[in-house]
Amino acid sequence: MKQILVIILLAIATHTAHAEDCAEGSTKCGDGVQCVSKGDWCDGGEPDCDDGSDEAESVCKDYTCPTGYKKPDCDDGSDEAESVCKDYTCPTGYKKCADGLQCIDEGWWCDGIEDGDPDCDDGSDEIESVCKEYQCLPGYKKCANGAHCTAEDFFCDGSKDCVDGSDEGTCGR
Repeated sequence: MKQILVIILLAIATHTAHAEDCAEGSTKCGDGVQCVSKGDWCDGGEPDCDDGSDEAESVCKDYTCPTGYKKPDCDDGSDEAESVCKDYTCPTGYKKCADGLQCIDEGWWCDGIEDGDPDCDDGSDEIESVCKEYQCLPGYKKCANGAHCTAEDFFCDGSKDCVDGSDEGTCGR
């Protein structure tokens, strides 16, 4: 019996020693043994730690997400409060709408998709006067109307992508 207990204790000690340090970008679960990616902590999904510590309310309440991650929508809607959104800085690759309440992918800005339907709730990403002044992202160019940006690869590809059809109008066909 003693031999079995010693073997079990050795196995636990060996497992703990190997899990003592987590890989970069990971952190230990509450059990002190299992490691889970920091991006999976407090993500609102199923627990990734066997002990559930990565989704525990006591942990997530004050948890700061690593760069590039954000906590999921709050059940109480507090993450959508105007005071929170106005002070929020959009991550790289996103642009804040004029009302300061949303961040949208920069590639959606002045894209004219869906006949100019805006992606910002306030419509600021498709206002013609703003879009005429907007400089398209690298890899995009203006349609003939000067108000919409379309991927350069979409010009002369046989499919109308500019609202005004100009991406297919001068293709020499």
